[in-house]
Amino acid sequence: MAFDSRLPAAYQEEGPVVTVLGSDHLVTFDYAEPSPIMLFAQRWWRRTITLMKVGVVIAAVGAYPIMTVASNKIDDSPIEVAGQDWTVPAVGVSIVKIARELEGAGWAGDRANWHPQARLTAMPAWQGATADALSEHTNLLAELTVQDGEVDSDLKAAARLLMGVEGEDMRPRLTAAAEALNRYDSRAARGLASTPAKLDKLKAEAALFAGWAEADRNDLSLQVNQDIVEWPASKTDIETFYGAKARAHIAQQMLVAARNSEPRLARLPAVSSAFDRAELAWSRAAQMQPLIVSNQNGDGPFMANHLASIGFYLGEAQDASQNLAEALVHVPAGALENVASLEKQLAAAP
Repeated sequence: MAFDSRLPAAYQEEGPVVTVLGSDHLVTFDYAEPSPIMLFAQRWWRRTITLMKVGVVIAAVGAYPIMTVASNKIDDSPIEVAGQDWTVPAVGVSIVKIARELEGAGWAGDRANWHPQARLTAMPAWQGATADALSEHTNLLAELTVQDGEVDSDLKAAARLLMGVEGEDMRPRLTAAAEALNRYDSRAARGLASTPAKLDKLKAEAALFAGWAEADRNDLSLQVNQDIVEWPASKTDIETFYGAKARAHIAQQMLVAARNSEPRLARLPAVSSAFDRAELAWSRAAQMQPLIVSNQNGDGPFMANHLASIGFYLGEAQDASQNLAEALVHVPAGALENVASLEKQLAAAP
């Protein structure tokens, strides 16, 4: 056949050569064992792979809570405006405070639902109370600078913008409010806008801060005296605590700025002493930094009652603010101007 003609001649004549192996040719390896080094490497590799899988699962599950905790940044550090060129230092405090909240951790209330900050309770309460307090203070400045029955347009706009609106992002509103405050301060520096009289402003601020303390004490007392409290504190407890803390921080920083802008007040012993007491009382409430807010009975070895503690400090702050207002009332008109003229005379004397 044509097919067979292509095969080697040996296959055509004798067929393929087959070698049959007997059992005597086989070598047994019953005594052989795997290498200990390879067994160790195999176990190490399997354990490493398992550990990596477990780590990935733990990281995926725990990353979000960790990011949530890390995003909770409440900045209650002092606001320095003493070396800055502000015509009205209180306006500078407001602008710096707004910039700090926006450019620091960001505004928590504007975050999307998936963002870690959207899960927070303390930070939104802190920022919301801060904006409301700045709005009330700006409105106070607007009332003190009414000229010919007209409220300053920039102060009026800033006070309105600082008040939050449900469902509306705060960042554009806060940015516009800061711009309005800056325009007012610039116009005041050029004499194009009226500025409040310093004594009138200080008296009004002291009364405003005392009102904040009273309102916060009432809210705190309501939460402390609840028949049933959550452990360690409810969401409302946390919001009430940080709202009071935010207003205390604003009050303290406004008092510091007012005092630094008018050092001649130190020449009035009664006013200077009242300032010392008010700043100390407000600083105690503003500087409370509990790791976890607790609203327990407070007589146990572990859990304190932070709401009762800050309420006590606010009681002292309220009394101190009222005393400061009374001390300022008794300052005779023109007292600061008389001190200033005396200083000029002493400086000009040979």
